[in-house]
Amino acid sequence: MPTSIQLRSRQKKEIEYRLYTRELSDYIILDQSAEPPKGTDIRKLLSNKPVKLVTHGWKSSAENSVVMGIKESYLKNKDVAVIGIDWSDTANDYLYPLVAEYTRDVGAYVGQFLDAFCYLYNVSGERLHLIGHSLGAHVMGIAASKTKVTIGRITGLDPARPLFEFPKKPNALSLDTSDAEFVDVIHSCSGVLGVQNPIGNVDYYPNRGTPPQPGCESIFFLLEACSHARSHIYFAESIGNPTGFPACWSENWTDYLSDTECIQQTYMGENVDRNATGQYYLKTNAKEPYARNII
Repeated sequence: MPTSIQLRSRQKKEIEYRLYTRELSDYIILDQSAEPPKGTDIRKLLSNKPVKLVTHGWKSSAENSVVMGIKESYLKNKDVAVIGIDWSDTANDYLYPLVAEYTRDVGAYVGQFLDAFCYLYNVSGERLHLIGHSLGAHVMGIAASKTKVTIGRITGLDPARPLFEFPKKPNALSLDTSDAEFVDVIHSCSGVLGVQNPIGNVDYYPNRGTPPQPGCESIFFLLEACSHARSHIYFAESIGNPTGFPACWSENWTDYLSDTECIQQTYMGENVDRNATGQYYLKTNAKEPYARNII
């Protein structure tokens, strides 16, 4: 059963942890203590697999394209365990400021889950890769900062800007480089729905990182939402095409466009170089496949 948590509103809210692997025909729900249903042994399923934990943002759920798209791409292309974290009982509130405030509580409970999971199944922090979109990126940052283990990697997919960067929240309540050994960020709606400034060890700005992203120009009133979603779509595509999004280091977009040679190159997405630092820029296609390097 999903775990019920007590948030500051004194209303019970639920978080659900859904485990997916290639061997399973459906997901298994783990409780807050990382225990599966009685009679279920998941140790063999986990084995020594990397563990990818994926979560959504405001007005979304683990049934929507963020978690499902990334999960499906992983299981198709890699032998990994995926845990989809559903906090939609909180995220579906129409009052964004309230949901933004609750990321502190949700992140703390996810952090407790991570401690229990690592202890029960002897999983090192290095095996964990936390992936979050929008508010979910900050949930993952808070969760990692609350754990007893050092998380190997966090990927922030257009981390939410309102009430996090503008106005600025303390680092303890948002995603930043102190939360894991390596933090990579994809900006696709920066300055509007997503944070504008670099907050990771490496920050990627596809198509300048601002709205409208290519292919989002014709969606009236929804330009920002379309562009905001591009971050998780690019990432999901990169899992099956690890060299599909080559990016070049540059001081800014204007310099990137004027540079005749890419001096420092790395790949945006799943196949990121953990030695990379700084800001990287690239162009994408306007429709699928978005990667310009097709394999």
